Amino acid sequence: MTTEKHFSTILGLIILVICIATGIYLTESKIIFRSKASGDCRPLNPQVANITNTSSDISFVTTAACSASVSVNNQVYNDVKPASANKIHYFQIKNLTADTDYRYLIISNGENFEQNNYNFKTGSPPQSSLPVSNLAWGRVLNPDNKTAGNAIVYLNIPGSSPLSSFITTDGNWSISLASSFNESKKDWFKPSSDTAEEEIIVISEDNTTTQVVNFTNLNNPVPDIIIGQNSLSASSSPPTIPGNLSNISPVSNPPGLDILNPRDGETLNNSRPEFFGTAPIKSNIIIEIHSDTTTTADTQSDPAGTWHWTPSENLAPGNHTITIKVQDPNTGLWQTATRNFTVLAANNNDLAFVASGSATPATSTPTLVPSLTIIPSPTSKITPTITPTAVIRVAHPSSPSSAPPVSGNGLPTIIIISSALIFFLISIKFIL
Repeated sequence: MTTEKHFSTILGLIILVICIATGIYLTESKIIFRSKASGDCRPLNPQVANITNTSSDISFVTTAACSASVSVNNQVYNDVKPASANKIHYFQIKNLTADTDYRYLIISNGENFEQNNYNFKTGSPPQSSLPVSNLAWGRVLNPDNKTAGNAIVYLNIPGSSPLSSFITTDGNWSISLASSFNESKKDWFKPSSDTAEEEIIVISEDNTTTQVVNFTNLNNPVPDIIIGQNSLSASSSPPTIPGNLSNISPVSNPPGLDILNPRDGETLNNSRPEFFGTAPIKSNIIIEIHSDTTTTADTQSDPAGTWHWTPSENLAPGNHTITIKVQDPNTGLWQTATRNFTVLAANNNDLAFVASGSATPATSTPTLVPSLTIIPSPTSKITPTITPTAVIRVAHPSSPSSAPPVSGNGLPTIIIISSALIFFLISIKFIL
């Protein structure tokens, strides 16, 4: 009888140890599986660019296609990219106040991401007059020479604050230098008359970083950028004639009718903006500006399929619509493209931007979750540091009201305690 009691006690202890080990394994596995499931939608290397006294742009990438939004001052801004789930994410933040510090929250795949360096400060109201129209624009191609439709372009020009643009579905990008701020963010950026070297960085949806060197007198347009090639498609030496369109490499498909500048719903600080886009090669283009009065003009696309036009007179402050039309010589049918835009009043730099139509009241409460540690200062120049294998750390709460992250699962702990108590009582019974 004594031997049986001794055997039952040992058996109970062995089962108890197995239960404890199983519970610990399940608890750790729960944490690991949860981290892996949510990791693909973490924002990688968010950047704040195009900062003015009333606006800024925020962009980042994710390693999986995710739906994302950005919350600034309890307003949620949706991605400018049309797809509901994407790896490239770009947000245009408007209706901001000058000389103000802002923090932002990223909502990706339903989870909230916040870091101490998710912040930026708007610029001061410019004191000088608006610069003349000045653009940087071009195309991004895939290695097979087909237009890329999903990427972000970052532009670093000496003396300017960081600049950026998203890629349209046709592979085009554009940045208005006339409405950009200088490095101190206290006045408009006015490029030097001398040719300067600049840096262009393209981040594609597969996290490929393409870094090229260009010259400021090649900004209108920039020679084609091919993803994965750290040199421009044309010679890197500045040409004799700035903005020579012959430097653009032809694409396999003829260009269609499109307006690249301005973007739909964009607010312009220049009363005489430069409009440009693409059209069938050497086609006659009819341009109409609709506001209080209608302005009509015409231009022609060049052999590369691009067109430019600047109004002869200043546009009045307020809402405008530009419509371009091209007639197909074979069918006689008309193709049209339309963009809505707003012109700010001259010498009224405090005029607030119209809030984006994608902005809706925020309903999410910030909840801190693990995020990346590879984000550079928003005021510094953008460098290609994105890597999907970046070290991850847990962000610390930035305010007492922030809810701490929930970790683990209480069920294994309850099972362990209950099992231990049962086998302890059984062992005591046999011993006694």
